[in-house]
Amino acid sequence: MCKRVQFTFAALAFFVCGLLLAPHVPFVHAAADNKVKAPTWLHGFNVKSRKFNEFDFNKDTKKYGIEVYKDEENGNLVYISETGSIAVVPGK
Repeated sequence: MCKRVQFTFAALAFFVCGLLLAPHVPFVHAAADNKVKAPTWLHGFNVKSRKFNEFDFNKDTKKYGIEVYKDEENGNLVYISETGSIAVVPGK
């Protein structure tokens, strides 16, 4: 048989197995009490960022505001900037 036919039969077999097994898989819930803890605000700060051709900080240097939150569910620190950038790092 050619490869296309073999691939089609294999895909069809997996699809039928999925149809037969899906009703028997139990549903899993993420949280038993469905209560999510709110993040805790730790601090906020402003940082200045120069362009590659600026040699020193001056009044025209762009400032960015950054807020830091602690995720109470897993202990990670979440950094969110005013531009919408997000960074997540493991907490200590």
